[in-house]
Amino acid sequence: MTDDEAVSLVWKILGGMPVEVFDEDDGSVWENTMWELVRPRPEGDYAGTRAIGSANLITALNMLHQKLLIKNNDPSADAMKTFNQVMTQLQEKRLIRRKPEKVRETFKII
Repeated sequence: MTDDEAVSLVWKILGGMPVEVFDEDDGSVWENTMWELVRPRPEGDYAGTRAIGSANLITALNMLHQKLLIKNNDPSADAMKTFNQVMTQLQEKRLIRRKPEKVRETFKII
C-alpha cells in the first residue's frame, strides 16, 4: 500500500459523517477529544462541523490494518506506526489538526 493510498483511505473515513462509539455496557460515549477537521464540512447533515468521531478514528485504523495485511501479506505489518504517519501527513496537508483547546493545555505560564 502506498502512502497516498493510505492517506486517501484514512481521509475518506475521517472526513465523513462523525460517529462516536457508544458502550452499551456502561452507557458511556467515547469521544475524540484530540482531533478535528481544519475546514468545516461544506454540506450534508453535518455541514459546518469539524468533529471527527471516535468511531471514525477506530474504523480508519482498522481499515488501514486490514489493507496492510491484504496488500503486504505480512501479519507483522505495523498499522499503528503507519496510521501515525498518515495522521502526520494529514496535518501537514492542513486537512486535520489537534483541537485548539488541547494545544493550549500544553502551554506553560512562566
